[in-house]
Amino acid sequence: MDSNNQIQEISVALSELFEKVEKLKLKLDSLCKQTGGCAHIKAINREILKKKELINGTHINSFREEE
Repeated sequence: MDSNNQIQEISVALSELFEKVEKLKLKLDSLCKQTGGCAHIKAINREILKKKELINGTHINSFREEE
């Protein structure tokens, strides 16, 4: 029963995390469009993602605006 509770807690935490990431993506896209700095923001994001891939072998594409 304890492992079921842990699984449920992790599931809830992941769900909340994904919801927060979506909110951040919307805010980032809005700021990007308001400031006109989309190209700069996307370039920085690509660099961050590349560094993360090198560090832990994962690719999180959470802040890229759909093209």
